Amino acid sequence: MDENKVAVLGGGNGAQTMAADLTLKGFQVVLCELPQFAGHEWFQKTMETRKIELTGSIQGLAKINLVTTNIKEALKHASVIFVIARSNADALFAEACIPYLEEGQIIVLGAGNCGSIVFANMFKDTGIRKNVVLVESVSLPYGCRIQSLTHPSEATHVRVLFNTIEFPVGVFPAKRKGEVLEKLKRFFPQTTVTENIIIAGLSNPNPMVHCAPTVVNVGRIERVETEKLGNFALYQEGFSESVIRVVITVMKERENIFKGLGWKPLRPTPDTTENFLRNQFSGCTPKEGVEEAWRSKGPMGPINDARYITEDVPYGLVTYSSFGKMVGVETPTIDAVIQLASVMTRANYMTEGRTVQKLRISALNLKQLNDYLYEGS
Repeated sequence: MDENKVAVLGGGNGAQTMAADLTLKGFQVVLCELPQFAGHEWFQKTMETRKIELTGSIQGLAKINLVTTNIKEALKHASVIFVIARSNADALFAEACIPYLEEGQIIVLGAGNCGSIVFANMFKDTGIRKNVVLVESVSLPYGCRIQSLTHPSEATHVRVLFNTIEFPVGVFPAKRKGEVLEKLKRFFPQTTVTENIIIAGLSNPNPMVHCAPTVVNVGRIERVETEKLGNFALYQEGFSESVIRVVITVMKERENIFKGLGWKPLRPTPDTTENFLRNQFSGCTPKEGVEEAWRSKGPMGPINDARYITEDVPYGLVTYSSFGKMVGVETPTIDAVIQLASVMTRANYMTEGRTVQKLRISALNLKQLNDYLYEGS
């Protein structure tokens, strides 16, 4: 295994930013997308040139060592594998990785939403016995957006809007968090470690700040397409005081779930709507980049295409609700948002989403759950 080699799996905003960032930091990076997702024009351009230009809070032109769809080649001798993709692709990436994993590798899921448990279950099902540690982060270490392909540079252009001051992760099994923390600090010095993997998985801020505001602003969002009203910036336009009250209530219900599990949330829920967004982004820098992110367009057009709903509801809010039921904590506001989102998109997210039953932990009591998360078995 090569301690300087890193595999970044995925091809979107976060994956391309991470591949370029780690390249600029001196690591040997392979950027790899699954073949079924590799047709996107952004990834095709990066495959062609192997160049990614970062502007904003990180700046530089990175020449990626290898850009490929060959998962075997990407994973060979890589010390760390970063999976930076949507949560609904977790099982696909796990299945692709399993035949080529090597002893001692670390797999990090970016904004994992408890996807590490999905990986662990698939490893168990296929009889994997390799010494592989699973990690998932609360969020990505930056806010970033791939820019228009008409940018004059031949490289794929990504604007990094802000960096996070901390990069919290959970480790599975938790008994190995000390050694993993030391290794991950090589890549992101601001890395911190949570008590266990599920604390990280339930701490992704996106389901809390994306779902309810998107649902209650759906009329304005859909009129972007039907009446050509122009772009809609969710944070700038959609966070009125009444909307923030809904978001705070969702956050309080999630905090009650943490209490029911006997854990502390990583950040306390705000008591007031005053300066809500500024406080929520207080762990990000620079301020100008955060404010630029607020002005960036949010979900647009048909709501059943909006990632703020189609990912953050089934892999965020549904998981919260499921843990609530597991420990006897009511989540009426979370459940209401799930129901409205399901009706709006003609889906059944309560059935389709990531639950404790699907994670295979619903039968565990709290001691058994904590033992499982610590020992990994």
